[in-house]
This record gives sequence, structure tokens and C-alpha cells, in this order.
Amino acid sequence: MSQVESARTTPRRLPGAVRGERLKARVEAFLRTFEWTWTSAVLFSLAFAFFILISTSVIPSFWLYFADQKLRWDGGAPQRLLFWEIPGFWLLELRDAVAMGLVTGPIITAIVVAAALQNWRRKLRGHSDVRPTGGYR
Repeated sequence: MSQVESARTTPRRLPGAVRGERLKARVEAFLRTFEWTWTSAVLFSLAFAFFILISTSVIPSFWLYFADQKLRWDGGAPQRLLFWEIPGFWLLELRDAVAMGLVTGPIITAIVVAAALQNWRRKLRGHSDVRPTGGYR
């Protein structure tokens, strides 16, 4: 292949990369033009409240029941976990740590995703990050 032929041909792209670029372009177009209406805000708020209720109450509660009844992590006798024998006290602590992760994880994830989307939207709309300081000069 000569230099002229290689200059005329475009490099091959992976289909997954093309799909990823299309998806990114669609998301950016949506973020650039989206505006909240009362209806969409109320529906989103109801769905988000339902999501937070389920993810911070029902799922951790199910985990606590599952860990106590099926896994026997109730703080009783030591149990063998893979190659280690773990005392019951530490299994109880591990059970509670997993439950706290299940409670706080969705809330922290929602806050981080909202902040990232807001910053992405500002960048797409051409807003600067410089904020007025106010006061006398």
C-alpha cells in the first residue's frame, strides 16, 4: 500500500466505539435542550422518592433478614467463610456495614450523578464557571 492509498483511506473504527459516540451525541443533545416543566418535575420527583424509599429502606431490610436467617450472621457461633473462620461478632459488624453501604450508596450516587450532569450541561451550553463576587470594588 502506497502513502497515497493510506492517506485516502480512513482508519477503521470499532462498531462499539461508533455506538458510544452516537449515544454520547444523543445524551449531549438531550442535556443541551432539556428544560423542566411542572409535569416532568413532579413525575420525576415521585419516581425519585419511590427509588429512594425502596433503595434505602426495603433493600437494606431484606439484606438484614437474609444475613440473619440464611447466612446465620447473627453474632452467634463463629463461621467458616472461604478459608477463614470468622468470629460471630465480626460477622455481625460486617452485616451492619453492608447494610449501611446499601443505605448510603444510592443517596451518594444520586448526588454525584446530579452534580456531574449539571456541570456537563453548563459546559454544553457555554456557561463559564466564573461566578460574580459582588460587593464594592
